Amino acid sequence: MKFTRPMASTSCFLLVMVGTALPAAAADWTAWEGDSATAPLAVHATDTNNHGVLLTCGSNGKVAAMVSLSPGDMPDLLSKNAPYNRSAKATLSVGNGEEVTTTVQYIPAINTIEARTPAIAAKVFNAAVLGEPISISLERKSEIVSALPAPNDTFKAFANTCKKLRERSTQ
Repeated sequence: MKFTRPMASTSCFLLVMVGTALPAAAADWTAWEGDSATAPLAVHATDTNNHGVLLTCGSNGKVAAMVSLSPGDMPDLLSKNAPYNRSAKATLSVGNGEEVTTTVQYIPAINTIEARTPAIAAKVFNAAVLGEPISISLERKSEIVSALPAPNDTFKAFANTCKKLRERSTQ
């Protein structure tokens, strides 16, 4: 009897140690519901434990981005009623790169910002491409630092779709 009890405790301890050493589910990029995975116009990060990110491509090939300032899933956040938004100053940087201050749309009900300026949205896109964390500081809010998922086939298809649309719009 004495032998069984210490073994059970040791077994539980080992299971706990192994369980904490296992990696969390990998984050990924997926096409927005209804979009083709081979030519998506919108992709979002699937890691609900990190800040939600959505990248969209307009008919002219220009990129826009939305980033949640708290962990969450963008499709869930955007399904909520959030009728009010306001302009706010935000400072963004990728990795140790140059900080850029810009005006974004802040949606308080879902604690999300929308960057409609292609140069700012490109910073979010480039953070994923470079594997660098993105830092966002919004006036009257705390700073967030978020690591985006590495580009996968869906993300690459999104980039290719935007590139083709940009080329078509300049002809």
